[in-house]
Amino acid sequence: MLAGYSLVVLLMSIGVVLLVAELLLPSHGILGVGSAACILGAVFVCSRQNVWAGLALLVGVAAMMPFAWAAFVKIWPRTLVGRRVVLPRVINPAPQPLVRVGQAGVAVSDLRPMGVCEFDGVRIEARSEYGIVATGTAVTVVALENNQPTVRAA
Repeated sequence: MLAGYSLVVLLMSIGVVLLVAELLLPSHGILGVGSAACILGAVFVCSRQNVWAGLALLVGVAAMMPFAWAAFVKIWPRTLVGRRVVLPRVINPAPQPLVRVGQAGVAVSDLRPMGVCEFDGVRIEARSEYGIVATGTAVTVVALENNQPTVRAA
């Protein structure tokens, strides 16, 4: 009877070690599957020894899974493998565009197709939608690509 419970402890220990190894080593889930097999094997061996002890172990393992998953999600991005896989945080958000679609302005230089336009006192490099737009022509923003306006002669 005591030998059965020592097997349970051994299988649980191996399962936890494999779970931590999955966290630290790039095994593509193989160590995680081995960990799950060891833990389920421990529940099975424990339930063969005593049904109530096996049920208690199963409930305990099921209760600990959300905490283990939360720890995994919190710790893994800080490991060597996690830093290489997980994208870094965005520190500076994308800048807000200086102009809006539909906004009217004036071409300050010839747009062939690139040039400078002025919108509400702000000069910005713009692209003409069709052909050449002469200096001083009224323009309207028809699209924004990477915060660069595409304009059409009004």
